[in-house]
Formats: sequence, C-alpha cells, structure tokens
Amino acid sequence: MAVSTRRILHGAITNNMNREDVSPFSHEFIDDSGGRLGHDRRQDTRDTDRPSLVLNSQLASTAVLGRLSDQGSILSKFLLATNERGDGDERKSCWSRLKACFARPGSMDSMDAYCCALMLDPMESRSVRVIMLGEAYALFGALFLSCTWILYEYGSVKAYGDAEEDIIDDVFETVMALAIMCNIFLALNGMSLWVLSILHSESNQQWVFTVRGMLSLCNTLCIVTIFLDHVGMILAVYSNLSPRWPETIICFAVAAVLYISWQQAAGEILMKAIPLEFYHTPLWNQLVSNPAAVLTKKGRQELQTGARARAEELKQRAYQRRGIFDQNQTRRGADGDAEGQYPYLSIGALLRGAASRLGKSEHDVTSYEARLAEDWIEEVSQLRGMSVDFLARYMPWALANEVHMSLMGRGRGDT
Repeated sequence: MAVSTRRILHGAITNNMNREDVSPFSHEFIDDSGGRLGHDRRQDTRDTDRPSLVLNSQLASTAVLGRLSDQGSILSKFLLATNERGDGDERKSCWSRLKACFARPGSMDSMDAYCCALMLDPMESRSVRVIMLGEAYALFGALFLSCTWILYEYGSVKAYGDAEEDIIDDVFETVMALAIMCNIFLALNGMSLWVLSILHSESNQQWVFTVRGMLSLCNTLCIVTIFLDHVGMILAVYSNLSPRWPETIICFAVAAVLYISWQQAAGEILMKAIPLEFYHTPLWNQLVSNPAAVLTKKGRQELQTGARARAEELKQRAYQRRGIFDQNQTRRGADGDAEGQYPYLSIGALLRGAASRLGKSEHDVTSYEARLAEDWIEEVSQLRGMSVDFLARYMPWALANEVHMSLMGRGRGDT
C-alpha cells in the first residue's frame, strides 16, 4: 500500500509538470512557416493544458518569503529572527532561577516546530511529504497497536484469571489504558491526515500551515505511546517475575539498555540533523528525547549553536530555491569581498527561480547560463548592478527583468 501510494503521488507530480503551459521560447510556438503562432492557438493550449495550481502559482514563490520578512510570523520565530530574549537575570525566586538555567531565548515552545522546516520546501515537495507523513503515522499506529495489546495481555493479572491485585497491577492497568487510547488516536489522526492530504494538499497552497496542529498531535501521540509502552513493559516484567529477583533484575537491565540505546541514537539525530526543530519543542519533549541537551551546560550550548546554524541554512535555502537573495545576507557581505556576498546561490538557481515565478518552471535555462559563461560571468555577484537591458543580451527580456528584481531582493508579486 505504501509503495503504491508513493508511485501514484510521484506520477501525479510528473503529470502536472508535463501539463504546464508550453514555453513561449520553445519551438512549439513556431509554426511551419517560421512565424509565431497566433493568440488563439496559445489560448487554446492554455485552456486544454492548464497547469497545476501548486506548481505554477506565483504565490508559491513569494508567500514564504513574505512570512520570513514578517517579524510576527511563525517562520520568523522558527528561524530565530525575532527579538525575543530571556529575562532570567531579573528573576528572584528559587523556582525562577531554576527555570532561568533552562531558558531558551526565542523558543517557540511548541511541537509545531517539527513541521516548520517543511513549510520552507517547494510546494510540490511538501505536498507529497505531508501525505507520506499521514501514511506513516496511520500505519505505525495501526501496527503498533498489536504490540501494545500483547504487552497488556502479558502484564495484566486479568489475562490469567488472577483475582488478587496490588498497587503495581492498578498502576499497570492505568498506564496501559492510556497507551491504548493514545495508540488508537494516533492511528485515527494519521488516517485523517492521510485522507485529507490526498484530497486537498495540492489545491491548498497553505496546507502544511493548516494541518500543522494535526502533525504536532500525531508526533506527540507517537512519543507518549512509546514512553507509556516502555513504562508498561517495566511494570509487566515486575508483575510476572517478582519475587524471582535475579530474573527480574536481568530483564530490568536489558530493558534499560535497550531504551537508553534507542534514546541516545534518536537524541543524536535530533542534535545533529534537526537541532533547530528540537530547540523549539517544549521542555518536556527535550527531557524525554535527550535529557543531556537540557540538563548539561555543554548540551545546551551545543543545541543553541546547532539551532542558529540550521536556522541560517534553512533561510538561505528558502531564498536559493526561489532564486531570490536574502537582503540581510547581502548587507552583511557588502563590506567584504564579492565572492562572499552570495555564497548560497548559483547563476543556474537564480535563473530557474526567476523562470518558475514567471510560470515557466519547465523551461531549460542552461543555454542562458552558458551564454553568460561565454563572457566569463560565472558568479552571481558579477550580475549585481547590471541593468535589465544588459541581462536581456543573454536571455529573454521578461526573464532578465525577473532576474534583475531578484538581484534587488524582490520577486514577482512582492510589494
């Protein structure tokens, strides 16, 4: 089922790309006599081969960049672009001082942070990935429910017809009841996200932003279910093996080693691959996932350093994929050498981003890049200050104008 869904999704994207408007610069707009086709022929082509709303929308290229410039937007907060600061130095009480030790300036303190990086991806990419996330949560919830139930039957005294119950049995019944509920709703929410995303993700340009609450809920339920199952495992082992203490201690040790090994492996991924997302999550999630990142000074410093580096990386990648410069980065490099001003963007990426905003994402721009290279123009910094007329010597005028606006830090549709 999973493989079939992915094939269908990738096939749909390929089909949408093939059905985009034919480029006005291609040979298909030239008739047999060498002249350009008339307005009626072009209009018919647009009517019959209408492009996807997701792949060909100008808003797709500029909406994200607009939010990056808005200090109050969720993306600005996610990329640590706000001016929020902790106030730990002004707190007096012991509890406040303890909280100040764990202060995270600018943290969103929300599980929504895990899906913020997805909002920065191109629309066709994040549309597919949201569907796959819903699929993963639904399948995991459905399959893991059998493991939760097996664990419940193993540890419950009711499964063996034992009438005697003690406090450990009562705690076990409560923990496993919570685990089963979380597991069921994980599968339910994953299924809902899966179905709704298949139906609406392509036509809704803000789909990731819309379903971020459901994504956060699925992620939270997944973490809570795993934690409750581990606690239930410990209680089940104690209930079945005590008072045979040697066997009980051995099983406790194995369970602890397995959990710590899994936690360290997952924590390393969080710290190395997605430190920014992990930095913005609530304190309870950090304590459960990687306690060292919160409880040790070295861990906190490493997390903050990694978060700042990833924030800069994601921001520059968002501009690069859309072929527009981050003007803050440009100003920071203005006093340095020319090579340091645009370290994240190549000429090819600049041209592709500009063509995409013009609705010509399928058009091959390598020939224009080659023309620039013939005159030894191989760095984006060399184009800065060039006029539209100069750029039009190497590419169509509309594309040259869009590239010029990109160099000035604004794209098509920006204000």
